Amino acid sequence: MRYRTKILLLFSLTAIITNAISVGLMYELSEKFVFEEYQEKALSIAATAGALLDGDVHKNILQPEDEKAAEFKRQLQLLRDARDANRREETYLKRIFTIFRNPSKPTEVRVGVDPEENPADFAHPGDVYADYSRGDKAGEKPISFDAPAVDGREYSTDRWGRWLAATAPVKDSTGKTVAAVRAEFGIERVNDQLRPVILSGIAALLMAAALSLLGAFVLSSNVSKPLVDLRDAVEEIGRGNLDTRIDLGRQARYGVEFASVAKAVNTMAAGMKERDIVRSAFIRFVSKDVIDQIVKSGNLPTVTGDRQRVTILFSDIRGFSTMVEDMPPENVVTLLNEYFAKMVEVIFRNGGTLDKFIGDGIMVIYGAPNADPSQEEHAINTAIEMQAELRALCKKWEAEGKTPFRIGVGVHTGMAIVGNIGSAERLDYTAVGDTVNLAARLESATRALGVDILISESTYHAVRGMYKVRDMGEIAVKGRQDLTQTFSVEE
Repeated sequence: MRYRTKILLLFSLTAIITNAISVGLMYELSEKFVFEEYQEKALSIAATAGALLDGDVHKNILQPEDEKAAEFKRQLQLLRDARDANRREETYLKRIFTIFRNPSKPTEVRVGVDPEENPADFAHPGDVYADYSRGDKAGEKPISFDAPAVDGREYSTDRWGRWLAATAPVKDSTGKTVAAVRAEFGIERVNDQLRPVILSGIAALLMAAALSLLGAFVLSSNVSKPLVDLRDAVEEIGRGNLDTRIDLGRQARYGVEFASVAKAVNTMAAGMKERDIVRSAFIRFVSKDVIDQIVKSGNLPTVTGDRQRVTILFSDIRGFSTMVEDMPPENVVTLLNEYFAKMVEVIFRNGGTLDKFIGDGIMVIYGAPNADPSQEEHAINTAIEMQAELRALCKKWEAEGKTPFRIGVGVHTGMAIVGNIGSAERLDYTAVGDTVNLAARLESATRALGVDILISESTYHAVRGMYKVRDMGEIAVKGRQDLTQTFSVEE
């Protein structure tokens, strides 16, 4: 099949299907509107009739012999008047009658007063209308006697046919519901209202089909040539040739639209090339800043490193191993993922570089790869916000019956080797050295000191006067002979 023919068929089918969907939606909305209109009419008629009928009389109409009573005839005439008043062209009420529950069998509904003259449609007092304990009414809800109600979206079915019906209670002088008025419209009335919608929809579909064929024929002639160029370029890109570019000048001769598409394809190819580079580097880097640098340079990273001043933040969950001993593995993963998601938001918001996750711990670098003259301030802001986010999470977890926890955060500023460390097959952008080790030791010391955030003297001097801190004195740190001066940050 020719490419032009395919375009012709594609445009035609698209137009026809779109119009078919539109017509279908229009019909569904019309059907809903008509249905609800008749529901409201039926409900209004039933409620009005229910208010006019005498409940004290109705509770004594239980069997065919009651038809002889003068009170029965008065109720019969009231229903007949209500029926005749609503048999107009725009509102043709098919049936209206009363029903009541069988006192000896509550699931059985019987007819009370039926004003119909036609013997085929007439029912005597006491005739069974519906038995909801049997399977003949399966799928239908029992009729409501206590309040005005319609039967729902579906039509109701009984031995006289299918109906759109509503029911309203009949109450006696004490306010007790003794019966109900049932007003019914035949489904043919609803179908008559919808028939013009169906016919107009069919006419619209036929017209749309004719116009779409004509329009598609004209368009296919102008579209096929530039589309061949676009198709060839996309196929080249699909084969992995991400340097493929389309001649914008040639496409512009066919129209601005084709030039725009060609420009978009060229942009897509350039973007795919950038993402291809990122994909190769992503498994080696976790920092967004590092990935951005790679994309910007257009080169893959090499094994390099520099000595520079950085601030290192370590956080760790206290007593995590004990806490998760009795938790299902999937619950542990869900809890950690929710926690890490919030923590990473805080880290990136404050300009930190996420170095790695170490079990339930996090290592963050400030001041690399991008220089940050306020790195200490950003690190402490991160620590404070992490604690605040954790408190909000714990409140949520407690409401969900989950186990909350606390974290300790250690921050230290100093010189470290920062860069791509590893092998040619696998690299990590990270920081190593005594500065990193001390930050980790400060985090561990938060448990013994009973604080949430612990910073070193070098970090404290860089932010002196900016935060409320408490001197925690000098502590012995593993791997260091000299004592280390520490400060806790008060949130």
